[in-house]
Parts: sequence; structure tokens; C-alpha cells
Amino acid sequence: VLEEDPPVYVEFNKIYRQSDEKFIGLLNQVRNNELDETGMKILESRFKPTFRRSKNDGYIILTTHNNKAAEINTRELTNLDGKLYTYHADVKADFSERAFPAEEVLYLKVGAQVMFIRNDTAERGKRFFNGKIGTISKLEEDKIVVQCKDEPDEIAVGKETWENIRYTLNKDTRQLDSDVLGSFTQYPLRLAWAITIHKSQGLTFEKAIIDAGEAFA
Repeated sequence: VLEEDPPVYVEFNKIYRQSDEKFIGLLNQVRNNELDETGMKILESRFKPTFRRSKNDGYIILTTHNNKAAEINTRELTNLDGKLYTYHADVKADFSERAFPAEEVLYLKVGAQVMFIRNDTAERGKRFFNGKIGTISKLEEDKIVVQCKDEPDEIAVGKETWENIRYTLNKDTRQLDSDVLGSFTQYPLRLAWAITIHKSQGLTFEKAIIDAGEAFA
């Protein structure tokens, strides 16, 4: 079929996420398996085996496996003093557990490092975005407040609802119809001392520690 009716190929050649030309060149070297001596020196300059984190420094560890990230987050949360708060998601109707966009049960303490997992709306001032890092400053049974580094205002976080939508083609109108099958409501936060490299794709971090020691590809 491809030989009889070849597709149109469109090549994307402009990078929008980065503006540093040196970094863009390095990314392309790695992507194309063309790493030269200059690129290798840049990468090796970021290898700092004696580096140690300090409290609330805003670094996030990107690691290879879910269990490694969970282990780091659990350990760091346990090491914090103070009361442990538990926030349960509200799952309605048909919403597969495998598709949960956030933790079904979110465990938090004051001082916990967290990451927003959804963009804030324009109506609320776009106070946060998917991947933004902060620290829990206040907790109540139905209230979560996050303080982000170098920002004067705290963020009072409300619950968000994700919908499980089924799309079908309306044969009469030739338009897509949507049916809401279920919903998932939870605070748009996750513990963020560590996450997997997989979950970090598409996110932007100011400070990151990459642990790819057990990479499987």
C-alpha cells in the first residue's frame, strides 16, 4: 500500500523548547549518534559524583524505574516531621485504574517536594504548569497550599477533574460525538523528589539529577 500510495513526509527542523544553541547542538549530536569531543566534554562536565542535595533545593531526580522513584519519594516523605495527610481521589463510573492521571491516594506532609501534573487555567491566572516544582507549605483536611521557590505568593491548590471520554463518528452529521463515561477527581500533585525518565518526557525542569544507571534501552 505504501508503494502504491506513498505518504507525504514532513520533517520538523526547528527546535522550540530550547534556545541555547550549544545545548541544541549537543541534543542533535546525541539524537543522530554523532557525539564529538566537544559534546562529550559538555556531558562529562555535568557528571558530579560528589554532589549532594540540600534541603528544599528544588532538584528532582529522574530515574529509570517506577519502584526506584517510589522508594526515594517514600523515604523522603518518611524523613519529614509532622502529620501525614491523606487525600483520596473520587472515581466515578467507568475510569480504568491503568489510566488514573494522578495518585488514587495522595500522601503529603508539610515540607514535601511536589510537582504539579496539570496546567492551571487562564481564568485562575495560570499559576502553575505541568512539571512545576514546589514545596507544601500548609495542609488541612480539605486544603493544600504550595510555595514555589523564588515566588512571593503561595498557591492554594484545588481539586481537578479528568474525564474518560469516548468519541464516536456520527454518520448523519459526519462529526465526532463525545460521551463522558467516567471521571477522576484529585489534587493535581504528585511527590517529586523523584520521578521516572518516562514520566518526565515533555516536562521542563530548572534543576534535575539524572540517574540512568539501570537504563534498559
